[in-house]
Amino acid sequence: MSADHSPDGREERTAQEAAIVHFAARRGGRPVPVPGDAPTRAALAEVEALWQALDGCAQSDEIAALRAAALARTAPPTIRRRPWLAVAATLGALAVGVGGVLAMRSGSVPQSAAPQLAMRALENGAAAPRTVALADGTAITLDAHSRVLVGTDGGQRRATLAQGRAFFRVVHDGAHPFRVTAGDLAVTDVGTVFEVCRDGDAAAVTLIEGAVDVAAPGLAPRRLAPGQRLTLRGQTALLGQADPAGTPGWQDGMIAADAEPLGTLVARFNRYLARPLVLRDARVGSLPVSGTFRIDDPQALIAAVAAMGHPGALAQPAAAAAHPSAQTQ
Repeated sequence: MSADHSPDGREERTAQEAAIVHFAARRGGRPVPVPGDAPTRAALAEVEALWQALDGCAQSDEIAALRAAALARTAPPTIRRRPWLAVAATLGALAVGVGGVLAMRSGSVPQSAAPQLAMRALENGAAAPRTVALADGTAITLDAHSRVLVGTDGGQRRATLAQGRAFFRVVHDGAHPFRVTAGDLAVTDVGTVFEVCRDGDAAAVTLIEGAVDVAAPGLAPRRLAPGQRLTLRGQTALLGQADPAGTPGWQDGMIAADAEPLGTLVARFNRYLARPLVLRDARVGSLPVSGTFRIDDPQALIAAVAAMGHPGALAQPAAAAAHPSAQTQ
């Protein structure tokens, strides 16, 4: 670590402690904001560089055991009381152990190893879509019940859609591509606005603006044009046309239906509701409904069903078990 900037070293130690806590939280998969002050960001870069240097010693069983122990000690339950002490001690022990190995192999920590960010999780539960802005200006909107991991790898910006649906507005950087994976589907931006969905072993990408390169095992690489949608299930890929760009969608807090069965529409609404809608008359589940509804206004759908001649068939009970709340970054 660099030298202290204040006579007693208090400012530097505070930045280091904050950086270690931040690093441990991200390694544990918890969403945390980027540090707002320059000293903490600088200290965080040093911690990340030290951790990445350990990758060069992966073939050492002893070092692998030390690193596994470090990950176990940085799990959330161990950082509740003065977390920086436990993590700092772990990183210190690793630094001493790794120092001898690196000295024998190269004489110093590899200077070419650029600091890389650990993957961090962005999540949304049963809630309206939420948008997260990344440090590079890219914006990711997460649908309900969705989880995305973001980070960097060798200068390439990466995102992995673990589940659900996400809408990406990517700030293009030719030197640092932005790549999204969803199962076997890999999407690389070329200055782009696009949507990626994942449901079990099926994944799909819909291009709104710009261009994306799509790849998957057994699929010849191809570039999509705006309005195209590629769906991948196993080794089968289907290319089709998506809804017109600019139509209000879930990322805008809207649900659009075109002669959609009421039962299906209710299921879509309930993804976002803590108090789910209930069909009290199963016979109207096949009733075709058209229109655009706000996610946060289920009463508008209830009123529409009543106006179609089925009052009371759809309701939102006052008391119901709540879905898990959305996690915040």
